[in-house]
Amino acid sequence: MNYIQVVCPDSDEVEQFHNLLVEAFPDPYGREDVEILRKNLQEGSWASGDEICRYHLIVARRERQVVGGASFYFFSRGRIALGMGSYLAVKKEFRRSGIGAKLIAMRDQILSRDAVELDCSLKGLTIQVSDPELMSAEEMELDSMNPRERERFWKQRGYGKLAFNFIQPPIRDGEPPIEYLSLYMFPYCSEWKNMEYMSRTDLSDVIYCFIRCTGTPGPPETDPSYLGMKSELASQEDFQLL
Repeated sequence: MNYIQVVCPDSDEVEQFHNLLVEAFPDPYGREDVEILRKNLQEGSWASGDEICRYHLIVARRERQVVGGASFYFFSRGRIALGMGSYLAVKKEFRRSGIGAKLIAMRDQILSRDAVELDCSLKGLTIQVSDPELMSAEEMELDSMNPRERERFWKQRGYGKLAFNFIQPPIRDGEPPIEYLSLYMFPYCSEWKNMEYMSRTDLSDVIYCFIRCTGTPGPPETDPSYLGMKSELASQEDFQLL
C-alpha cells in the first residue's frame, strides 16, 4: 500500500477519491464534487493578513487504485492554529485493515508539520460526524455504515462530541444545509486535553475556521446556517464535550 499526498488538481487520484466519497457519503448534498476538490487543490491554500490556510489531500493507493483518502485543512490566525477535517473514506472491501488509522496518523503529522513551519500553536482538530440522534430513519438506512459504529470509531480514538447545534452551510448555491452532523474535537495542546467544556471563545474560533476554509455560497453575514450558529454561540458561555 502506498500513501501519497496529492498536489496536482488534474491528477487521476482526485477523481478516484471522489468515487470513494460517493460510496462513503451517499447524500449528494453532503459531499464535494470533483470540480470542488480540484478547486480546493488550486485555491484552497492561501494567506491573508495574519491568516494562513493550507488544504491537503492524501490517498492510499494499492497499485493504481485509490482505496482510501483524507482531505483536511490547516488554518492559523496569528500564532494560534486549528485543523479541520473534511472527509475520511476507505473503500468498503478494504475497511478494518488499518488504512483509516494510517490516514489519521498522516493527517496528524502533516498538521503538526504545518504548525512547526509556521511557528504556530496547534490547539486541536475538528471533524463533522453524522449523528444518529439527528438523522432520519431514511438517512440512517442510506448511510454507508452504521452511524453508531462511526461514532464509536471516533470516540475510541479520543475525539469528543461537542454539544452544539452545528449546521453545515450548503456546499453549492441553491442546495439545502446539512443538519444531521455534529462536531467532534481531538485535542493537540495540553490545555484542550481532558477538557469537559469548550469556551465560547474557542468554539467561535472553530466555527470561524470552518467558514474561512470551506466558505459559504454567499456572504457569511447573510448565510442562515452561519447566523444560526452565531446566535447559539451568543446564548451560552461554555459547551459540553460529550
